[in-house]
Amino acid sequence: MGELKLPAGGLAELRRAIEQTAAQDAVRALREAGRRLAGDAEVAIAERGGQPLPALPLATFWSELNRYFDDAGWGRVEHQEVNPGVGAVVASDWAESDPHEARGAPGCHISTGLLAELLTRAAGQPVAVLEVGCRSQGKDVCRFLFGSPTTLLLVHKRLAQAGSVEGALSGL
Repeated sequence: MGELKLPAGGLAELRRAIEQTAAQDAVRALREAGRRLAGDAEVAIAERGGQPLPALPLATFWSELNRYFDDAGWGRVEHQEVNPGVGAVVASDWAESDPHEARGAPGCHISTGLLAELLTRAAGQPVAVLEVGCRSQGKDVCRFLFGSPTTLLLVHKRLAQAGSVEGALSGL
């Protein structure tokens, strides 16, 4: 199947239109849509890396993931080790975000679902993703934390109490 390229700002417009229908249902639907996009992305990354995702060396996986997203027009991603058991994917030019929008909460729901599914397939076990910063909030980058579902649930709860990502991650 071929790839569909949306015009610049297309993902952000699609997200806004769906979110306006029913907030929580829309967020779930957008994340599920992202998960469903993972199959084609997995095939492309595996072909470029020469092996199935779980067999790719980590450096190759992150390099090919970045190349895939960049070539497909999503933007460039960078992997960061944040804390034992928690990593981050950081994107400074992410297509789903809109730096001219003033949102109170992160809004890259399609990306959150897509990353969760791709990382789950690569790890061979469930991986949760939590967007903790977005260009649509006026941040410089979109930042997605990832780890086991249990760990990310704890980070989410601690984030509500601590108010900062660094505070939520301290003492994990």
